[in-house]
Amino acid sequence: MLKAVALMMAIAATGMLARSEADHIQMLKRAAALIEQNDLGAAETELKPLVGDTSDDAVALNLLGLIRVRQGNSSEAERLFVRAISTGHKIIGPRINLAMMYAASRPEEALDELKNALIIAPDDSQAQTLVRTITKESALSAIRSGKTEKAVALVVKAREIRPKDPEVLYEYGMVTFESGLYPDAQAALERALQLRPGYSEAQYALARVYLSENLAQEAEDEMSDYLATKPDDATALYGLGYILVAEQKLEQAREAFNRSLELQPQQTESLFQLGEIALEQGHTDSAREIFMKVLSRNPRHGGALTELGVIAFRATRYEEARNQLRQAVEAAPFYQKAHYYYALALVKSGEKEQAGREFELSKQLQKKHASNVSLGSPLQ
Repeated sequence: MLKAVALMMAIAATGMLARSEADHIQMLKRAAALIEQNDLGAAETELKPLVGDTSDDAVALNLLGLIRVRQGNSSEAERLFVRAISTGHKIIGPRINLAMMYAASRPEEALDELKNALIIAPDDSQAQTLVRTITKESALSAIRSGKTEKAVALVVKAREIRPKDPEVLYEYGMVTFESGLYPDAQAALERALQLRPGYSEAQYALARVYLSENLAQEAEDEMSDYLATKPDDATALYGLGYILVAEQKLEQAREAFNRSLELQPQQTESLFQLGEIALEQGHTDSAREIFMKVLSRNPRHGGALTELGVIAFRATRYEEARNQLRQAVEAAPFYQKAHYYYALALVKSGEKEQAGREFELSKQLQKKHASNVSLGSPLQ
């Protein structure tokens, strides 16, 4: 539904109209008030003398367009808003109303209307908010639909409209990060933090970008800054632990994962990472116990299934390893390590042809994900 604030914005602009008589303004105010009360018939009656076929009364046309929206006649509403804009009067109501109409299905056009509205009124808070909201929602929808190029185009357009808006820069950073454009994401998020120091969402996102660029120390610093203001964020503590593992700071990582589990005891990923640390440090029995606990919570956890298979393989229990790793590749078909060790187990059981296929798949996955480092887990 179009926001009522557009009505008052339209009335405020009447000083720019050719008609400036007091009764004219009063008619517009009465029509706006009636629309607010949802008395659409009476509002239209007030407007009729002002909206003839040759009318250039942009405010009246805009108000009549709002009536048509509330009546469900979107095509006629659009025509009236476009006609109001074509009068040449510098009011932003029709542009904002078109942007709201276009937002869901035509976000690029919506942003174009908001761009023009902000040229007329650069400080208009409603137009600024709509740029952020439409960009966020439409880009997210495009990403979820696999339309990454569309998502990037949307955030590029939004950044052109609001180049110094931290929230727009954040959305730009998130979309370019998801699209693998790490330098662009880094630059946008760093700029967002310059404009809004302590912007926690941007700090968290920038830590993810740094890790993906193999800048582990920078990622640690950014995540630590985030946690300084949100020390009880269990997800961020997991993220910090993940970064610390990348830096081989295993004891500090263990502390972060344990704290994360204190805050969210039922999560599995910090528990899984504790098993990885135990395995890295040579505590095989402890690692096995942890991985079994992970599987008690999530029987299809690809990481835990893989590690149990690896432990069995290294202990020359090849049949056990083969069975565990078969379950692992079924549970996590894009996990390179599972396919690699499954291939090794197949070789030991004499299934060389299938092993060859698994080796090839492992090689392809390694190339595909060589630079894809994430704080999230692809294994669940």
